[in-house]
Amino acid sequence: MTRGTTSFVDWLSKRLKKAGLRRIFGVPGGGTSLDLIYAMRNQNIDSVVTAREDAAVIMAGVSGVLSHGPGVAFTTKGPGLASATNGLASASLDRLPALLISEAFGEKELEFLSHQVFSQTDLIEPLLKKGRGSVLAPAINAVENWLEQPAMVPAVMFPSSSDLQAQINHTPEPQAQSTPTAPDVGSAKTLLDGAKSPVVVIGLEAARSICTSELREFVNQLGAPVLCTYMAKGCVADTDPHFAGLFTGGAIEQDCMNSADLIVLIGLDPVELIRKPWAYTAPILDICKRIYDPHYFTPTFRVAGPLDLTLHTLAKTISASTWQLDTIANFKAGFIRGMEQGGSAGLSSASVVKAVLDHFSGTPRLAVDAGAHMFSACAFWPAKAPNDLLISNGLASMGFAVPAAIAAALHEPERGAIAITGDGGFLMCLGELNTAAETKANITVVVFNDGCLSLIDTKRKDRQMPDLGLSWTPPDFAAIARGFGFQAWRINDPSELDEALGEAAQSTGPRLVDIRIDSSGYREQLLALRG
Repeated sequence: MTRGTTSFVDWLSKRLKKAGLRRIFGVPGGGTSLDLIYAMRNQNIDSVVTAREDAAVIMAGVSGVLSHGPGVAFTTKGPGLASATNGLASASLDRLPALLISEAFGEKELEFLSHQVFSQTDLIEPLLKKGRGSVLAPAINAVENWLEQPAMVPAVMFPSSSDLQAQINHTPEPQAQSTPTAPDVGSAKTLLDGAKSPVVVIGLEAARSICTSELREFVNQLGAPVLCTYMAKGCVADTDPHFAGLFTGGAIEQDCMNSADLIVLIGLDPVELIRKPWAYTAPILDICKRIYDPHYFTPTFRVAGPLDLTLHTLAKTISASTWQLDTIANFKAGFIRGMEQGGSAGLSSASVVKAVLDHFSGTPRLAVDAGAHMFSACAFWPAKAPNDLLISNGLASMGFAVPAAIAAALHEPERGAIAITGDGGFLMCLGELNTAAETKANITVVVFNDGCLSLIDTKRKDRQMPDLGLSWTPPDFAAIARGFGFQAWRINDPSELDEALGEAAQSTGPRLVDIRIDSSGYREQLLALRG
């Protein structure tokens, strides 16, 4: 076995490339981030300079999710790191495998310096803790331990110039191939065998795992209705006869859930659930990778371990439920009817999402921002596989969709990506149009432009409060996008929609469709969804 001497930054670049890294994202300073970019370039790893640091972390995390490997972002110290914090919060609560490599102040500098100085670790450690992440030492063992975790978590590293250039003697060690122990599923099987009408709820752990075939095998064997959280959409395809709709913790799925004599949770991470207590009394079988605290309930029984192994073991032994497929189809039809409430107008959110779907054949990956528009986008956009739909539903951050779509388009250029965003969230990441233009990303941004924070304004009206200044004059986003080199269309009337979407769908590269959305149906839709 050959012992090699190399710098830490060169070893890091090679190791991350081996783990599947293809590009890094960020806003550099003039110090160690330049050394990092240079070393990455030597490994043919592209560097994408973004407009904002928080967007860079989101792009890195989404890239990691899609490649089932690490994502890497970089930033300068002080204001650069501070700007990255919303991205780190997203990485923690949306379970994104992002490593942020930040510049740092030297110990001697801190003897006299106060300009831009604050405790960088104190700023980010609370955010990392929520996602079980940590600050990594610039050392081989720390990086290897991070990469080899069963579920990758966010991390931050603060290497100095001497850390990056330190010469290390590295002997490649053969990777030990451990065989996971088969879980004890006896009590789980007993619960399943005793249930006549179980209902399955699938959460984001399943989307972050490579367990789709085992999951679908289990679902087919059980023959029960399946509800997916937003982030788990596609784990069971929308076209699967067992798919009954989305699980939100609200009212729209209650007919299905109240019919259960056993609730089977698969990879349900409580970070996705809304701020309401658990509403159901049926026994709970919790099949998960991790145990979360706090949680909304205490399950009747829990199996914690690799999802693929647990599901495969159970699928070999369980019996089919008594559900009929036409009953499951009725649950799904009820979900769709509820989501269509308030959606009859020509430029309603439901009508626009369906129109986008009609024109974009091949179904590009969809990234959705937080806001009232997300309900229609998540309900009506079909998903065949995990991560066909990308959304921040742990942090539920605005400003997520455009960076996520850029990362998705760069990951799979021929497929491309669509970002559906409200105007409020779009204003938060407008500078990333430059990132999309510079990278020639095959992305279509669809802006639901109603000049208002519609979801918040709906809640204001429900509270019978006066106008609180939550609206503004709608900008001409199409004109702005053209300034960045986008192809762009502005839609003010339903009669213009099909032609514009048709032209956008036939084009490639960065595109934007600015739609003067009719927001009048949002309240009715929200009531159907959440009660």
